[in-house]
Amino acid sequence: MAFRQALVIKMFNINDSVVYNTIGVCKIVDIRTEKFRSAEEQEYYVLKPFFDSNSITYVSTTDEELVAKIRPILTRDEINSLIQGMPEEESIWISDDRERDREYSVKLHSGDCHELVKLIKTLYLEKDRKKGTGKRLNATDTKIMTTAEKLLYDEFAIVLGIKPAEVVSFIQAHIPGAAPGLETGQSHLELQPTASMG
Repeated sequence: MAFRQALVIKMFNINDSVVYNTIGVCKIVDIRTEKFRSAEEQEYYVLKPFFDSNSITYVSTTDEELVAKIRPILTRDEINSLIQGMPEEESIWISDDRERDREYSVKLHSGDCHELVKLIKTLYLEKDRKKGTGKRLNATDTKIMTTAEKLLYDEFAIVLGIKPAEVVSFIQAHIPGAAPGLETGQSHLELQPTASMG
């Protein structure tokens, strides 16, 4: 019996600007065949983050689970709509540490900007509450908030043609009333030069 070869449907093209998982906003600089370690030769999207020129990520074009984590970047209209809705976003604070870590990690990896806004707003409110009692966010919550800020603000910056450090000011100038969680400056992760697969 003859086996029919699976068709590979390319969802993206070279030079497309996309968001990938928690890597963030990237440009697809190439689509090429590579053979890594003991893996079979495969076709890959080659992603280069806009704000980390030393990093390269390879995503197999045939791995549906990984490709599903790539999405087109927002449009300017989508960003404006997101900003307009920020004041209505509700806190999603979860008291149980383990459950919160698990749920927030899922939201962080979802690639959904609405979820990132909720995370930033929720954790900022909790940070502000703790500050009033002389406490701080724990390390995990702080890392999640910092990562969510970077993912959101980097994407906004690319679409709006501004610097990431200017995003908060842009939001403040266009939001209908300052939204808690967006008055502080931008946080940045210290990124090390890397090359990763998927």
